[in-house]
Amino acid sequence: MRGIRSKRHANSKRLFDPPVQRDCVRLTNIYATPWHVGEENDLALPSDHLRLGRLEEYFSGSADQLPKVIHRFGLDHEQIIFRRWDHLRLLTGARLWLLAVPSGQVVAVFSLDVRCEMAGTVDLLEDCYYLDVRVGEQAVTDLAGDALGMSGEFLPERHQIAFGPTMSAAKCDDIIQRVIYRSDLPYRREFSAITYPVEMNRRPDAVAAVGPYVSVLCGQQDYVENTVFLSAVQGVASAARLREIRAEAYTAVATFRTGDRSRLGTQIRRKTLERLSGQLGDMELELSYSVEATADLGLLVPSLRVVGYHDTLYAAMGLVDKAETVARMLRRLERAIAAELTAIESRERRADEDRRLRWTVAIGFVSTVAVPVGLVLAFLGINAREVDDRWSMFDGRYLPVYVLAVVLLLIGALISAALYAQQRRAVRRDGEFEGPAGDDKGRS
Repeated sequence: MRGIRSKRHANSKRLFDPPVQRDCVRLTNIYATPWHVGEENDLALPSDHLRLGRLEEYFSGSADQLPKVIHRFGLDHEQIIFRRWDHLRLLTGARLWLLAVPSGQVVAVFSLDVRCEMAGTVDLLEDCYYLDVRVGEQAVTDLAGDALGMSGEFLPERHQIAFGPTMSAAKCDDIIQRVIYRSDLPYRREFSAITYPVEMNRRPDAVAAVGPYVSVLCGQQDYVENTVFLSAVQGVASAARLREIRAEAYTAVATFRTGDRSRLGTQIRRKTLERLSGQLGDMELELSYSVEATADLGLLVPSLRVVGYHDTLYAAMGLVDKAETVARMLRRLERAIAAELTAIESRERRADEDRRLRWTVAIGFVSTVAVPVGLVLAFLGINAREVDDRWSMFDGRYLPVYVLAVVLLLIGALISAALYAQQRRAVRRDGEFEGPAGDDKGRS
């Protein structure tokens, strides 16, 4: 029995992945970009470049909902120059990643290996965050753009992860606050934005701290670090997409408010609102699938540590609350567009009713006039002694009859014109009551 227990114990040790044993700090800088790739691009699975361990089957099974790799290539670390950090001899490796999230947005990752203590990376983190880095004669932005054949600057959304060697929990607090806040100043922990995921800090030699812009991980297993890396990539992409959706919503509101409603025709206004309604549907779909759906990683990867980090990161970045705010903006804009379309439909119905009234009056009047006129013409055309065939029907003695017919026709035309003018005044009055878009005149 003792031999069986020993054998089982040895097998359990082999099945358990030990924490990463590294003698350096790996800084992973994740940047959102304005670039997008299409579905036709041949993208690699993360497992082709990263060891995902026992979680690989879940990442492969949900590959269409998780980031994929476009390019990954090494950089000559001896040619890298920083603005503040001048310990270049401590730099041992550098890589550039380009990944695409399911929405097609590209995320750039600039990774560095530094042989120093975690506390010595503060200036390096500062340089990498603000992209005060050059690789030879090129900026990191240019390197990433050249690899895709695109150009443009990185977006404001970014996050940094510092993977360090095993660190005891007793001395980690001070180092973590230095790295995350990039300063060496006294602080009160109860007023700090740093969050510690429960499951990732359960072991005595494991440390994980998450801030809005920087995360620190020490003593974790390699596949956990790799899944955390992919989680942060998705978080940065979601934050960038959320800001873009918010900007598009403001543009839609500006279009909704543009122009004087009293001067715009109903057809032009209707076409504008229908176009806005279509754009609003696209924004709501993007918000749902590119931001809100990505907040729940537990449905795809059943790992307490990875899910705990993912939830903590989204909470630290405020993505869930910000997404709800943008969703409320879109819902209210949708209601405003629907109300405006209802008002336009009401105006169009009134215009149709007025138009039918004019035609009814005009046709009825013409029909009424046509009867006596027809009788007169018929009388002139009969063979009777009252009608002298020597006199033309246009003779002056018949002038009173024709004058009477013309007067009746003019009365009908004047009535139709009066009804038309009354309708136009009613339309203008309704437009003035509603006021320009965004105006509260006429509302209680």
